[in-house]
Amino acid sequence: MSEPSIRTVDFVTERLSNGDPRWGVHEVDQDGKGHGFVFPKSTLEWRAAEYGLTDVDEILDMILHEPYIPDVDRDDAAARAGLVTSTGPDAEPITLTNAPSTSDALAAHRLRIAEVKRSHAHVRPPGKGADPLAVIRAQHGIDPERMRAKREAVDVARWAQKYGGLPVAPTAFVSSSEVLRA
Repeated sequence: MSEPSIRTVDFVTERLSNGDPRWGVHEVDQDGKGHGFVFPKSTLEWRAAEYGLTDVDEILDMILHEPYIPDVDRDDAAARAGLVTSTGPDAEPITLTNAPSTSDALAAHRLRIAEVKRSHAHVRPPGKGADPLAVIRAQHGIDPERMRAKREAVDVARWAQKYGGLPVAPTAFVSSSEVLRA
């Protein structure tokens, strides 16, 4: 296993692209080569909804490392840990859309992020001085009502992939305390 490339975030920008507010994160590797990527601001809310997360630091850490996750295959971190769709020969590694539960999807994603940090790239703020990521943490924009709608969309998509269409179309939202989540 190779050593990960250390990538230090040196600045964060905000931009509007096709009417969609986005964060731009610029990183510098240990050789001084810069690399940046841009993601919609709503990504933080989506990850919170998709994986049942509430910790903005963990959500941001995931987003910063996701670009370095190799394509999911039978040898990925989740599959090696036994997080697969079945015990049969056609088993696939657990992903967000094929997971039997949100907790299984989260466990698989956490394993992939941990492997990326160990072997591919480790993204971090500067060791001293102001943390450029602080602006994202302070302005994460995660709204409980929008997150609940996104969580429902993820659950419906997961159900539809696994079982086909819903027996009844989704109607008015119920409070999150009325819905048992996986």
